[in-house]
Amino acid sequence: MRISDVLAAKSKGVVTLWTNHSLADAVQMMDQRAVSSVIVVDPDRRPLGIVTDRNAVHALARHGAGALDLNVTRIMVAPVPSCTLDTTVTQAMARMTVDRIRHLVAIDDDRMIGIVSIGDLVKVRLDDADVEGRVLREIALGRIAAE
Repeated sequence: MRISDVLAAKSKGVVTLWTNHSLADAVQMMDQRAVSSVIVVDPDRRPLGIVTDRNAVHALARHGAGALDLNVTRIMVAPVPSCTLDTTVTQAMARMTVDRIRHLVAIDDDRMIGIVSIGDLVKVRLDDADVEGRVLREIALGRIAAE
């Protein structure tokens, strides 16, 4: 299964904000949209970086409450971790594990198409395991009935 398949099965849209916003804006947006990351974009919607809930916690630990006033460009991870639509789920999970990240932005022809989280990829794996389990049970029951 490829990232294009994962994106086709999930809700569309990427939560974005521009570089003139603060960490407080990013955190408020994550809360309102019930997401754990926002993508910082330029006026042409090209991704410049990512701000995650984890980045927010680290900034608060380092700077105290004043971190909320920091510009998102001081907090974001850049360049944004990305993959292509042809990246396999296994490749994406391996990248996330090695790089210790939880989000990848899907890029196609230099355009941001969507975002996948580790949760999205685990769901795909669990769904695959469920299907495989049902098929194996049916095969086993078919063999037992044939005996």
